[in-house]
Amino acid sequence: MTPRQQFFVLEYLIDLNATGAAIRAGYSPRSAQTQSAMLLRRPEIASAIREAMADRARRIGITRQRVLDEYTRIAFADMRLLADWGPKKIAFKGAAEISEDTAAAIAFIADLTGQRGRRLTFKTFDKRKVLECLARILGMNVIELESRALPHA
Repeated sequence: MTPRQQFFVLEYLIDLNATGAAIRAGYSPRSAQTQSAMLLRRPEIASAIREAMADRARRIGITRQRVLDEYTRIAFADMRLLADWGPKKIAFKGAAEISEDTAAAIAFIADLTGQRGRRLTFKTFDKRKVLECLARILGMNVIELESRALPHA
């Protein structure tokens, strides 16, 4: 690989934006999109990117199993373990009462304290999106599975 191609690989690893990486590596902005597509198809560049990504994943402890485990925690989180609710109010459980698996499903918690008193809110990750990702990873056709669940006329 040329030094510019090596620089492209390093820049690509920053944000996985091939066009931006090509520009930052010194390729013309006008042709960066086309040039980056050609660069990614070169076997030596694709191989260097794969190796660098695998090395980074090893260094920071990301494995396929760990990703699947996190997806599973989000996909199958039970919101009854996060809060109690009834007709008039919702009561969030304390952090010490929530399991790690349930906590993994929380995208954010916000304190919206204002004129109306203290108000906490939370948002969980999108279960449907995570389930679709899991289905794709496991080779399941989500549309096919949904159509099987529909009653036949």
